[in-house]
Amino acid sequence: MSKYYPDISHHHTVADWNKVAKNCPFLITKATQGTSFVDSAMAGVVKQCEKRGIPYWLYVYLNKGDELAQAKFLVKTCKDKIGEYFMGYVLDVEAGNPASGVQKAMDYLKTLDYKMMVYTMYAQYDKYKNILAARPGKCAWWEARYGLNNGKYDAAYPCHAGADLHQYTSEGTCPGFDEKIDLNRITGQGKKEKWFVTPKQKDGDSGAETETKPEGGTGDDQGNTGQEGESSVKYFSTIKNKTVSNITEFLHNRGLGAGEKNMSKIAAANCQSREVRKALFSLAEQGKLIKPSGLNKWEESNKD
Repeated sequence: MSKYYPDISHHHTVADWNKVAKNCPFLITKATQGTSFVDSAMAGVVKQCEKRGIPYWLYVYLNKGDELAQAKFLVKTCKDKIGEYFMGYVLDVEAGNPASGVQKAMDYLKTLDYKMMVYTMYAQYDKYKNILAARPGKCAWWEARYGLNNGKYDAAYPCHAGADLHQYTSEGTCPGFDEKIDLNRITGQGKKEKWFVTPKQKDGDSGAETETKPEGGTGDDQGNTGQEGESSVKYFSTIKNKTVSNITEFLHNRGLGAGEKNMSKIAAANCQSREVRKALFSLAEQGKLIKPSGLNKWEESNKD
């Protein structure tokens, strides 16, 4: 069975989601542009991908100027909509953006617990080659070069060496779509399909994304290793003592207290992970989620 790697926006209509789920290992869809435009199709695409288990990426078309603010608007817009099958954010760089602005946007996305991609045009390679060469391990390079733009990949018009994903046509056909769309290919000279469909937290083959360093714990945990990501986030080492059966014993085993102060710090540090949010929602479904006093009200104008 052939595989298709489309990228879409509100200009494209999905005619049959079952066919998309069967033929497309992942989707890339537009989310925002600038600091005010939200793509009208984005929420529906996210909903269908979550429903059908299709990994997806969300991109911002970067207008020229203040690229950092645009990246932040992307994340602010999407953070309450994304779910289990969200892979990461993408910077669409094709408006003649200054390299310094793109770098600031990249540095911001680098601090988040998701993978990322940067999309550039073949003709603008020299302008961005330095920041692309220095991109973090969790960032893929996506390059556009069409050649004849007849819906087919032509080896006579390759992308630059080092690109992970190649957009080779805007006249492609794909099961599930009744119109011509952008199609891409995984180049084979960088990240493989597995990388594009595996969330960063579950990626066992992340390459330069994470490194193992001493955790600096005490007690029985001393000498074990934890993980420290590119944003300097430390993790406890995995459970090696099989007699540990709960979080209290886990902390005591590492010479740490399991009182309210430590528990609150740990809960606050982990509240953004998918696993913790799922666990909290499971308690909510059972009517067992404790409602503490002093909770802030959600307000559209004050979303962070």
